[in-house]
Amino acid sequence: MGQIILNKAQLLEELAIVENTLRALIEQREFPRPRKMGSKLFWLISEVAEWLHGCPKAWAASVEPGPD
Repeated sequence: MGQIILNKAQLLEELAIVENTLRALIEQREFPRPRKMGSKLFWLISEVAEWLHGCPKAWAASVEPGPD
């Protein structure tokens, strides 16, 4: 089975952040760097999940899905 990936728009939506925040996270908090496929950027869900598990609880709680 292949790796599951997110493109930038999907990642921003899932984390509920804007692009500037994503850039800052990559530079300052050791957020997983994007991979490149042609001219497109993408992130492996497994790497993002691993990063989230290492975050303070306040951050992790803010990105967990709420009740529908």
